[in-house]
Amino acid sequence: GANLVWVGLGCPKQERWIAEHKDQLPPAVYFGIGAAFAFHAGDVKQAPAWIQKYGIEWAYRLCKEPRRLFKRYFTYNSLFVWYSLRDQMKD
Repeated sequence: GANLVWVGLGCPKQERWIAEHKDQLPPAVYFGIGAAFAFHAGDVKQAPAWIQKYGIEWAYRLCKEPRRLFKRYFTYNSLFVWYSLRDQMKD
């Protein structure tokens, strides 16, 4: 069986799918890889090299698709930071 499984459904669909199906799936490491398949297939245009160099592809994508990505980037990422900090303070 596969030891590594890539799930490319986009956030938060892929994380929900993994969580909802974990008991039915074989033991493996599951990665939510977002748009990686679409980038490599050429379906989605990647950010210019200089943007990639500075690690701000998220800003490029947000400018290209603000309606689709605003909630994802600001709501879900803010929640992730909040829960991460909260968990750090518990320890």
